[in-house]
Amino acid sequence: MESIPWWRGNLPVETSSFVGRETEVRELVKLLAEAPLVTVAGPEGVGKSRIAVKAAEECRDAYLDGVWLVELSGERNGDLLAHTVAAVLGFREESTRSQTEVLVEFLAGKRLLLLLDTCEQLLPACRDLLGRVLARAPGVRIIATSRQPLGMAGETLLSVEPFRTPDPAGPGAGLEDDALRLFLDRAGTAVPGLTMDEAQLKAAARICRRLDGIPLAVELAAGQLRSMPVERFAERLDGRFAALSANRALVSRHQTLRTAVGWTHELCTPAERLLWARLSVFAGNFDAEAADWVCGDEHLAGVPDLLAVLVDKSLLIRVPGGYRQLDTIREYGREQLVRLGEEDRLAERHRCYYLDLARRADAGWYGPDQEAWARRLNSAITNFRVVLDSGSPAGAAVSGRIPVPASVELAGALWILWFCLGRLREGRYYMRRAIEASSPTDPGLPKLLWADGCVAMAQGDLESGRRRAETALAVALQWGDYEAAGHARLRLAVRSLCVGALEEVEPGVKLVIEYFRRAQIMTVSEPLALVTAAMAATWRGDFAKAITVLQEVQRLCDDHGERWARATGDYVLSIAQLGLGRLEEAELAARQSLAAKWRLRDTTGVALALDQLAVIAAVQGDGYRTARLQGSGMRLWATFGLRGFGSESMSEPRTVAERTARQLLGDDAYDTVFAEGHDDDPDSAVAYALD
Repeated sequence: MESIPWWRGNLPVETSSFVGRETEVRELVKLLAEAPLVTVAGPEGVGKSRIAVKAAEECRDAYLDGVWLVELSGERNGDLLAHTVAAVLGFREESTRSQTEVLVEFLAGKRLLLLLDTCEQLLPACRDLLGRVLARAPGVRIIATSRQPLGMAGETLLSVEPFRTPDPAGPGAGLEDDALRLFLDRAGTAVPGLTMDEAQLKAAARICRRLDGIPLAVELAAGQLRSMPVERFAERLDGRFAALSANRALVSRHQTLRTAVGWTHELCTPAERLLWARLSVFAGNFDAEAADWVCGDEHLAGVPDLLAVLVDKSLLIRVPGGYRQLDTIREYGREQLVRLGEEDRLAERHRCYYLDLARRADAGWYGPDQEAWARRLNSAITNFRVVLDSGSPAGAAVSGRIPVPASVELAGALWILWFCLGRLREGRYYMRRAIEASSPTDPGLPKLLWADGCVAMAQGDLESGRRRAETALAVALQWGDYEAAGHARLRLAVRSLCVGALEEVEPGVKLVIEYFRRAQIMTVSEPLALVTAAMAATWRGDFAKAITVLQEVQRLCDDHGERWARATGDYVLSIAQLGLGRLEEAELAARQSLAAKWRLRDTTGVALALDQLAVIAAVQGDGYRTARLQGSGMRLWATFGLRGFGSESMSEPRTVAERTARQLLGDDAYDTVFAEGHDDDPDSAVAYALD
């Protein structure tokens, strides 16, 4: 499958061949052309997700704004459904309105396909959100997969049943049947070079028939051919079902799948069974490090190698950066974990790991590995939610610190995810809950308060942000927590900048630096504080001072290999250099900011850098480049649901640049070139801007 640009969708690359279901895929594509919502419904294990993804892949060219898969199998909190969808879309909206309201508004003008996979555990939330989307976004098409219909007006159903099973006595043992084709395909993967004679084909057909043609059961059975011949496997399977029920009609499809999963479990080694059970503690995706840390101990060594074995046996799915369990497999594993009496212990280890991961990301963000940390934090979000929703203590054994509720410390430690990576509303959702649940003596409270204030200000809620930051500052100073005091004081300096109290910014930033020195810590907030001071200097027209401050920002960031804060500083540096009439220096700084923000997928930073390059082009007298960059910038603001940034005075250069370009080109020519830029996809727009 060809690579899809990240801004056009996120369909997974197929890791195994697609066998059968061609009729269902064609029918789903046809239904999507006629109905805004199609629910692919059917029992567990029949391949609903594969059908939906394959159909979405085949018709993705019809959706200019992309095809997006939203995995819901690990989600349990319906309040966060809109947050989950928004995050998948790369949508960063900074207002304080409800996420559902803003998401629906964002989708209203889009032409995209949304695939919500595994809706059954969030049916009320799915009905509410999708009902609003369908009412307001006529260009959006939706595929939902679920074990049962959503029960919505306007819903079109595509019912999926197991494969028709082959007749073992028929000619060629039913080679034309999809169940047998799937078995042979997966068996060939399990045992490379495998060939079967007529008797073996009939045994394989008997296996498929015994398993009622349920695709997942068939795949699990095929994986067992590594350890036994197909005829022996068929005999043992016959015996298993004979023991289950003397009357085959009494064995439901659910029981058939459960039996296949159970027998697969029995045929695993003790270590594989133990890992299978312990992995059920994860929700959504997890990586090898997490699996090893949470599941490995003196009773279970070699976890990374065992993960590969479970993938080979179709008990795990590889995903970018890690693994995921199918719901049926995870549910069975959870039952085994309970039987082993390890549920609470593994849940505690899970909480400790993800709290420690957040701490490490917080500490490591001010360094050269920001892109890697961004990927890990975003990938781990479902597991972070499990911990945040649990509110249980995380053990002092991991950190050596006094135990605090995991939801309190974790909600604050994830400020990088909430603020830097754009999950603003979800961050405030969890931080408000954690603040309400915390006690006045919680060690994590000052950080939680300033982090909530930081995100509130990013949303434009300056007064709530001020109150949070002032409370955090008072508590931090009372406790002698100068690190938290520095972060809180920075938020107050940012608030002063935003309200135009420029005379307060520089003294505030000096206090920020003083507090960080007292704490003897190095943090990304130090260069951010200096960027805030430099921005205030540019607004006062003191461009030379701003450049001096930003040179210190560059030194600090380069010493640590940091790029995110450095790129923010480069954007402000471009404004200052332009203020001094240094066009080449201003253009270089804006290009540097754009390149770094694009790599980090900071879409707000990308849009601001494009706008700045358009302003520079206007000053250079290049009307064509100005118009094209402004068109590209407008496309980007719309693509990612961004709003205009900053005060009216900050948007004035954009307005002046447009006026200049119209004078240079004429209105008709400007509109034509603007449309060319607007038609550029984001990759092409950034490439043009950096050319």
